[in-house]
Amino acid sequence: MLNQVTDAVQAAGWQVNIASLEDTEGRPKAAGYHLVLNLPVWGPRCLSLRKTYRDPFWKIEHTNDRWDYEIASMSFDPAAIKAGFNGFMGYWRPRFLGDAPPAQGLGPFIFAPLQGRLTDRRHFQALSPIDMLRATLKADPDRRLIATLHPREVYSASERLALDQLADDEPRFTLATGDSLPLVKACDYIVTQNSSVAVTGYFAGKQAVLFGQIDFHHIAGSVPRDGLEAAFARMRQPPPDFARYLYWLLELNAIRTWDAAAQDKIRARLAHFGWPI
Repeated sequence: MLNQVTDAVQAAGWQVNIASLEDTEGRPKAAGYHLVLNLPVWGPRCLSLRKTYRDPFWKIEHTNDRWDYEIASMSFDPAAIKAGFNGFMGYWRPRFLGDAPPAQGLGPFIFAPLQGRLTDRRHFQALSPIDMLRATLKADPDRRLIATLHPREVYSASERLALDQLADDEPRFTLATGDSLPLVKACDYIVTQNSSVAVTGYFAGKQAVLFGQIDFHHIAGSVPRDGLEAAFARMRQPPPDFARYLYWLLELNAIRTWDAAAQDKIRARLAHFGWPI
């Protein structure tokens, strides 16, 4: 995608300088326009380039906070998606889900892929992750709750202790290890703050309850948007049209790296945010 961006702006007569992270930090007044890779932006001459959960889909946005992406405030109308979604789902579903079989012998359960800062409630979250787990067990008293830790997070002793305490208090709670995909495929639905695992779950036909703000909330039960009771009530309703939604989210509202129109879309996106290109 970086090559596509470079070619897109050079074709419009722009010069490109690729700087390391150390060179770009502290340069908000540097000449020209700036595109940062998955970093906070510093003003109208700086935009964020960030992968949209899975390669080859990418976003160019005025912020690096996904809950403030333009699509987050858009309305999704499945009736407006007339074609293309079945082929999209047929192509990408096996590539994103892989060959791992569903987990066996677990009975009815909710899957909770955890992220970081388990005992903190951040500004985009309705509850802290630990409180999210407790609220889930209360909202759905009949199912087990199986959680996994994020493989790239480092958890403190106090966070581990909070998980141990939850397991002691709630016999329906289990902390699992290993690959999350078998759990995604086997669960009844997913509960998370805003983990991209929920998007993977959409490909597997799994509904989600989200406790954090994010840009893929439209077909989920969202506690920040709807409240706790209404968010879980959606899990008892017929499932949404996952194929149409994923096509809308990724193909129609992101930029696919090898799309023949990718460079046109890149230039259009930069111009959308006021860049003179």
